[in-house]
Amino acid sequence: MPKTRFVIRVPGQTDIGCNTADEVIDALNNLKDPKGATVNDTQTGMSDLTKEAIEELANDERE
Repeated sequence: MPKTRFVIRVPGQTDIGCNTADEVIDALNNLKDPKGATVNDTQTGMSDLTKEAIEELANDERE
């Protein structure tokens, strides 16, 4: 698996790798059952990012 910046872990499903916060938002929106999903940022080592934190990162990326 290629190294991606963000990893979405969903219980009972395969981890989803994303390179941008926008991809994370899209992936979370596409999940049928996002309950228990966690987002980790491999670049900063932050784990369990909130949706608000991801949206903030996405806004920073767009600037």
